[in-house]
Amino acid sequence: MERSLRAAAAEAYSTPVAHPVEHIQQNWLRDQLETKHYIMAQTYGAHLPMQIRMELDIFSQSKRLPGIRSSNIAAETILGRDETIDFEDYLGTPDMSETAVDFRAVLEKKYGVAPRNPLKSRVGGPLCAGNEIPRPNVAMARML
Repeated sequence: MERSLRAAAAEAYSTPVAHPVEHIQQNWLRDQLETKHYIMAQTYGAHLPMQIRMELDIFSQSKRLPGIRSSNIAAETILGRDETIDFEDYLGTPDMSETAVDFRAVLEKKYGVAPRNPLKSRVGGPLCAGNEIPRPNVAMARML
């Protein structure tokens, strides 16, 4: 029996579940949402779960700047997670980290912008005249 390459790769690189309870915990939130949406669809009609899914998608897309953790308070309110206190709420939060985040470096990395070397001052070397940008291996008129 031949298997596809994708199926073989998925099987080889998937993390095996050590215990059935671990599998239940990993899929708990998804199963709860599916059950809640099924009950809403049976009670109020198919439009309500569809509307909630659209709102959840919209609220999940809004992000803060890179390096700043987004609270996603609107998405958590829709999911009902604003009424509970879990270990994710107080353990391992980036704002309690020992190291400070360099926001400029994170933004440069995200957008692929290489940091430029600042122009040297009079103490460290020649200054640019006007709007001229110093080019390597080209003498400036002022330097001659």
